[in-house]
Amino acid sequence: MRQSAVSFKTKGLNFEGVVATPDDVSGKVPGVVVCHPHPLFGGNMDNNVVLAVTYSLAQQGFATLRFNFRGVGNSQGEHTRGEMEYQEALAAMDLLQAWPGVDDQKIGLAGYSFGTRVILSHPEVQKKPQVFALISPSFEAIAGATLKKSKRPKLIITGDRDKLIQAENLQPVLDSFAIPPTFKLVPGVDHFWMGKEDLLVEEVCPFFAENLA
Repeated sequence: MRQSAVSFKTKGLNFEGVVATPDDVSGKVPGVVVCHPHPLFGGNMDNNVVLAVTYSLAQQGFATLRFNFRGVGNSQGEHTRGEMEYQEALAAMDLLQAWPGVDDQKIGLAGYSFGTRVILSHPEVQKKPQVFALISPSFEAIAGATLKKSKRPKLIITGDRDKLIQAENLQPVLDSFAIPPTFKLVPGVDHFWMGKEDLLVEEVCPFFAENLA
């Protein structure tokens, strides 16, 4: 796996990120952008879940891009509670599409916690990705999702100890999607996945491999 620090701009703001690519590949590879958890609670592109997903995908033949939302690390701007963060997610996908060796027709989008809210709430970021992975979203974010209309493959994965998901009330919400997402409830896991990252990538990576690669 090779990693490259990158910067990109949108709406007059500069953002930082890291592209990870496989060591030895022939031909073009699919790409996945990963959105990090809530900035006001310490979320950034070096979060344990974000690193686990990006590294594992890169090791399995994907190019990945993780980046810091506005106001995090060296990314400019101020946190907007998810209202404007879709802009840097869009720009991140543009960057990855243009990256040498990436198949610009095979772009996926993953988010963790706050990152899922950005994906679920903004139709602007739902047009390019062929596949979506939503890690530990809140019940409210899923219930109000504009992504419900999309017929593209979607994975929702969370832990059975995560109080944000309200799993017992979720089935009617999943059924309200045009095509219900694949739903994985992982036993013994809370919202943070500490020490359980392997259980996460065992589901996320094959999902992208099956539907994107």
